[in-house]
Amino acid sequence: MRGLAARAGGWSARHRWAAVGIWMLFVLLAMGLGSAAGRADVNDSDQLKGETHTAARIVEDAGIEGQASETVLIQAKDDSGPKATDAAFKTAVGAVVAAVEKTGEVTAVTSPYESGTISKDERSALVQFDIRGDSDTAGERIEPVLNAVADVQKDHEALRIEEIGGASMTKTFDEAFGDDFKQAEYSAVPVALGILLIAFGALVAALLPVALAITAIMATMGLVNLVSHIQPMSDTANSVMLLVGLAVGVDYCLFYLRREREERAAGRDAQTALRIAAATSGRAIVVSGVTVCVAMAGMLFTGIAEFQAMGLASLMVVAVAMVGSVTVLPALLSLLGERVEKGRVPFLRRRRTSGSTESRFWSAVLKRVLAKPVVSVVVATGALLAVAAPAIGMKTENLTLDQEFGDSLAIVQTYNRVNDAFPGGSEPAEVVVKADDINAPEVKAAIAEFRERAVSSGASRGPVDVKLHEEQNLAFVHVPLVGGSDQDKAGASLETLRDEVRPATLGKVDGLEAPITGQVAGNKDFNDQLVGSVVPVFAFVVVFAFLVMLLSFRSLTVAVTSIVLNLLSVGAAYGILVAVFQHGWGASLVGAEGSARSSRGCRCSCSRSCSVCRRTITCSWSPGSVRHGCGAVRHGTPSSTVWSPRRVWSPAPRSSWSPCSGSSGRCRCSR
Repeated sequence: MRGLAARAGGWSARHRWAAVGIWMLFVLLAMGLGSAAGRADVNDSDQLKGETHTAARIVEDAGIEGQASETVLIQAKDDSGPKATDAAFKTAVGAVVAAVEKTGEVTAVTSPYESGTISKDERSALVQFDIRGDSDTAGERIEPVLNAVADVQKDHEALRIEEIGGASMTKTFDEAFGDDFKQAEYSAVPVALGILLIAFGALVAALLPVALAITAIMATMGLVNLVSHIQPMSDTANSVMLLVGLAVGVDYCLFYLRREREERAAGRDAQTALRIAAATSGRAIVVSGVTVCVAMAGMLFTGIAEFQAMGLASLMVVAVAMVGSVTVLPALLSLLGERVEKGRVPFLRRRRTSGSTESRFWSAVLKRVLAKPVVSVVVATGALLAVAAPAIGMKTENLTLDQEFGDSLAIVQTYNRVNDAFPGGSEPAEVVVKADDINAPEVKAAIAEFRERAVSSGASRGPVDVKLHEEQNLAFVHVPLVGGSDQDKAGASLETLRDEVRPATLGKVDGLEAPITGQVAGNKDFNDQLVGSVVPVFAFVVVFAFLVMLLSFRSLTVAVTSIVLNLLSVGAAYGILVAVFQHGWGASLVGAEGSARSSRGCRCSCSRSCSVCRRTITCSWSPGSVRHGCGAVRHGTPSSTVWSPRRVWSPAPRSSWSPCSGSSGRCRCSR
């Protein structure tokens, strides 16, 4: 890989205009083709496997357009307030029904006196309806309905009248948090540019990595659109791709540019500096880029469409950024020459001093570590294992509203009130019943028996309602689960429905399908898929990362050490995530509460890619790499770990490095 990177950099430096032209043509061509092809997004039916996938596929094949369902909670504010049987309560219910119907935006409005959605204490009732049109855009049309409900609330002070549902939640969350990811995307470039300005102290040098990263992202966006017709993508994958692309694009260019500038500062001519940078930093970029791509490819084994999209998009942007860093960057550096120092920031100007100017902090740390290596290994390993310990109790799940947002939003309080009055009512299980003839006597009898047993088994307290689609021979049975927002209790209720109630009722009808879906079911299917993918993802990433390191450095010791350190680092990362997000230790410091949500497979791939990448850079940075023992370690680690504006070093010739010797393999380098 050293030869490949060196040859690529050398060719680009000699044919600089051709290299820049080819890169720009590639970016424009990828963008043009991608724009023409458009992007194919992940379908709801492909998001998860298991029964959730089966149910979504049945609905999709039937051509039933899902509508956003809304619920209005009408509840006495205290024990002395009106009950559902009182005239004032009935008047409020009638006012809500009339108000939402008047907007013209709703359909299938159901009064609680018709559906039986009245709490046992008769102090709460639910008016239910659907929003007309496409559910994906329902949040954009919900405001007139929300205003109508708010107007009814003003006329009934003794009651609490609040709306909740898919459309209203979408609107609320978009207003509260919808711009967060965009702000992260928009702020990433200025933040990166600011850091590079501090690192280089020159505007042109700082702009180079950012510009190259942006062009790599633009090209990848086009390529992602093309690939999406084979592997569907999503907005989330696009956002992750953008942030990962900016990170690695800037990172790789930073290593290359740093080395080239340091070689020139050491007195070498421009061409020699570029050749050295290509053979050292260029090689490190190729090795680390391949490693990151392999690690990201591990997400393809999760079987979860969203993660597969994120993994593939991230893999592609890393590959494009890697190619750009070892080809067009040397061409630009050759074109700019001394002009790369243009736009110096006076107060950030580096102070050049004679002698060794490596990072004082890391040099001091390494001096102590290398003085007592065994003690250092034991202490560091023990510390990492201690930090990783909380990961043993890791629990993954999709968070409920109250877990994810606390009580920061009014709609979350409404969600909790609905769950308290109607356990499971806000997140019911949905049984999608498909039969050859949905009106057949045996099918109707099975559905009726299922409704009865769902309550008698203790899985639900009711009411269990049924919505027929006779033309498509489908029926939707909604079952409020005992446990409500408590995922463990609701999960137990779901298992009762799937393992006991369904086989004894719907399961007896030949040719009938009845997958059970919903929020709780989706959470279970997600975790089952996730747990099943952990071993394949870990095995793939570990084996291929080991092979990449072994082939790159031709040292079994380096490869094994890298993997061991990698596993310790990933374990420590898991431990911190579980400690903060699951156990809540220090959660208030980052504004996070609830259970660890993200995927183990996703974190494994991302964490390992970054971890191995850092070790690759450290091993590749120094002339002679690991072949020269402690001298290389002492020189390479502070050089590759931190960038100090005060530091300009000149690598010593290979002849001045003292390799370790001795049959015992112990280091005999002078200190």
